Amino acid sequence: MISPEEEQFYEQWEKERQKPNYKKRPFLRGLSVGLSLGVLVLFITEMGWYERANMVANSRGNEIWIIIAIITISIGFGWLYQQFTTEMNEQRFQELKNIKNKK
Repeated sequence: MISPEEEQFYEQWEKERQKPNYKKRPFLRGLSVGLSLGVLVLFITEMGWYERANMVANSRGNEIWIIIAIITISIGFGWLYQQFTTEMNEQRFQELKNIKNKK
């Protein structure tokens, strides 16, 4: 027996799964996680917590490469999170479909 909430999800995802996989909200959530990790790394390096890493970073001194790496990693996190949520919704849909078909 499926709940009304599950039934609503089933109907909504049945319509949504025909559309392209690009969803804005999961991508932005993953992007924000990636950016927050990048800011955390920048904060730790500026704080001087690990002196040897600071010496290596300062000797090579290309801040633009660090920013490009953070942006690239953040976009990667966004894409992965988007794919993850799509797969999880599809799995939930298939499970509900099997339950409905067994009735």
